[in-house]
Amino acid sequence: MCTIGAMRIVIVTIGTRGDVQPYVALAQGLRRAGHAVVICTHPTFREFIESHAINFAPLAGDIHKLLTSDAGRRLLAQHNPLAAIRQLQAIAAPLLCQVMADIITATAGADLILGSTLGYLNAVTAAQVHGVPLVLAGLQPFTPTAAFPSPLLAPSRHHWPGVGVYNRLTHHASYRLLQLVSARLANRCHRELTGRAPLRYTDVFGELIAQRRPVIYGISEQLLPRPADYSAQIRFTGFWFLDRTPGWQPPPALADFLAAGAAPVYIGFGSMSDRNPAQLAQIAVAALQRSGQRGILATGWEGVQASDLPANILRIDAAPHDWLFPQVAAVVHHGGVGTTAAALRAGAPQIVIPFSADQPLWAEMVSRRGVGTRPIPRRRLTATRLSAAISEAVHNPSLRIRTRQAAATVCQEDGVGEAVMLVNTGFAGCISFPGRIAFDSNQG
Repeated sequence: MCTIGAMRIVIVTIGTRGDVQPYVALAQGLRRAGHAVVICTHPTFREFIESHAINFAPLAGDIHKLLTSDAGRRLLAQHNPLAAIRQLQAIAAPLLCQVMADIITATAGADLILGSTLGYLNAVTAAQVHGVPLVLAGLQPFTPTAAFPSPLLAPSRHHWPGVGVYNRLTHHASYRLLQLVSARLANRCHRELTGRAPLRYTDVFGELIAQRRPVIYGISEQLLPRPADYSAQIRFTGFWFLDRTPGWQPPPALADFLAAGAAPVYIGFGSMSDRNPAQLAQIAVAALQRSGQRGILATGWEGVQASDLPANILRIDAAPHDWLFPQVAAVVHHGGVGTTAAALRAGAPQIVIPFSADQPLWAEMVSRRGVGTRPIPRRRLTATRLSAAISEAVHNPSLRIRTRQAAATVCQEDGVGEAVMLVNTGFAGCISFPGRIAFDSNQG
């Protein structure tokens, strides 16, 4: 097998904690394989990344402030894809040129750039400037297929007819929408930073459409089967899990609560910022009470104090999912792929309340794969609906059996190892690295 020597690899990722944590796991695997790795992302994640002995490069923007702003809350509540993309662009516009400049700086001297979906789109200019291979290393399927709609167009049970032509068209439509909304500003930044001709549609999306270049997705087929119409260059490696720091201990209140009774139901919505957090909290508490379940409310419950809650519900700031989820009866969450993957590996039945972006896709797949209930979109969430879903997740034996079966398979997968192998072999010889010589690792 031909192997590429040690490289300097820059991973560019844009988004919330869930968009960063899997890349820390991937970076650790690449570092163990002998590569020098840098993660280029927002400064709010610097301490987290460096605590795992990974080098950090700054990228403009504070995603938490953006999402918790009034504009961010409106974005998360938006159900029209075109309007959502326009709102996202309006929020990001003041930062775009600086983001692209930061990526150019961070990738100077790199041998390979790996990008999350948004990281990839914003790193095209840097890859051109430096003449460096750019590979999409995504957490969401961004390659056109007839198997399912584009996750950017918020598919739901009511807009997923199973028609291949329709599904494929949604992917191309999402590309065109991104081009329509962002091309003018992105090309202004591109010209100012490089002095080069504007990027064409094919410069950004051409390789994704043609499927001639490698793409790696940190996705398990236990959640999303790899589409049959993907070329051999498109690989699903399995999830990229980052486990908790060895020696981590839970706060006494959490440990005592878990030991005091039956397994609770976890309810947490990650980085999502709701436009009506008080109402969301009321729904969660009422649903737990109606279903007769103990509960843990995790992160983001604005205005909810421990003294406001009944004794069978505990509010926590955070706890590692790989520690907590195996101890709960079910997981209620927003449908971020990281939380979805963690619950799947833990064997915990899921109830997904999708807010926006790719979350409806994962909500739908959780239901279709039999590892969770039917999704409840945030705008349709009521205490009655959530209570019924909790009862089903906790008491439906076939759902719980299927969830345990899927967990057993996911636990055997090595997503990071598979991704590292693909990088080490130059993606099966499909990418040439300037200045790097491949050697046959089977020869002494």
